[in-house]
Amino acid sequence: MQTVLVVFAIGFIFGAIGAYIAEKKGRSHYEGFFLGFLFGLLGVIAEIFLPKKPKEN
Repeated sequence: MQTVLVVFAIGFIFGAIGAYIAEKKGRSHYEGFFLGFLFGLLGVIAEIFLPKKPKEN
């Protein structure tokens, strides 16, 4: 049971980091959270390399 909680905690941390990076790039924070949560460090790295979204008028 503790292992499952640790895995979810780590996923949540990477999800929060991904959401923060995505929001700073003008992307959806949901997108960043799910990439970070599901793929961990690889998801965060992918979010770093995604291009910034242009601002819509």
